[in-house]
Amino acid sequence: MASKFITFLSDFGYTDDFVGTCHGVIKSIAPEVEIIDLCHGIRRHDIRTGALILANALHYMPESVVLGVVDPGVGTGRRPLAIRTAQGRFLVGPDNGLLSLAAAALGGAEAAVELACSAYSLPQVCKTFEGRDLFSPVAAHLAQGVRLERLGAPVPVDDLVRIELPPPVTRDGEIAATVIYIDRFGNVQLNLSREQLAAAAAAPGSDLVVSHGEESWRVPFVSAFGEVDPEELLVMEDSYHNISFAVNRGDAARMFQIQVGDEIRFRASS
Repeated sequence: MASKFITFLSDFGYTDDFVGTCHGVIKSIAPEVEIIDLCHGIRRHDIRTGALILANALHYMPESVVLGVVDPGVGTGRRPLAIRTAQGRFLVGPDNGLLSLAAAALGGAEAAVELACSAYSLPQVCKTFEGRDLFSPVAAHLAQGVRLERLGAPVPVDDLVRIELPPPVTRDGEIAATVIYIDRFGNVQLNLSREQLAAAAAAPGSDLVVSHGEESWRVPFVSAFGEVDPEELLVMEDSYHNISFAVNRGDAARMFQIQVGDEIRFRASS
């Protein structure tokens, strides 16, 4: 089924011509398609952050072909893919986990093919820029209604690379969660839901003891930044329904030297 939109995410940035060149390839094949630039500021080679942003944002996108290019393994043995999900949406990009969380959010991968140089790629595919020469033309052809099966050899969906997010762990009266994302404001997003936190620690409106390494702080569990004074700590459910640790009008990650992959612990304040 044809699509009016392509949703595009990459780590290309905007200082080079990479994003614009991919736009040009898509528009040369499918001039009627509208391209939604979801994000091109992913930290270079940061596959997991790209995967998280795709999965979080797709619920707010129109029906579209998804083009994702965060591809440190370009030109190696990693597979270039096109995936059809159970909801009938298409994802195009490298088989390195980048597409896995989005596919799961769209009902799971139903079918996948390994892309190859063909009538649906550019005539010459450069091994250092498959985003332009292979992924962009394939996304454009899918948007025009080309069948997935015409784009390459089938790949068992159980063989696709997946990103696994570590679940929160309850121990000794506290819940420990992993930092999965830090936004440009320094807000620290955890792989933890409000329900999980409330079951193990406290409900909104109460205080928590939040620990990172050897440091601990007493922090209010609130619903919005403005419920605490500027420069004050807070815990809240963010716009993607994850628990975040933050500083109102400040940078929590920088202030406390928190990085993606770190553990943050919560318990009810006595």
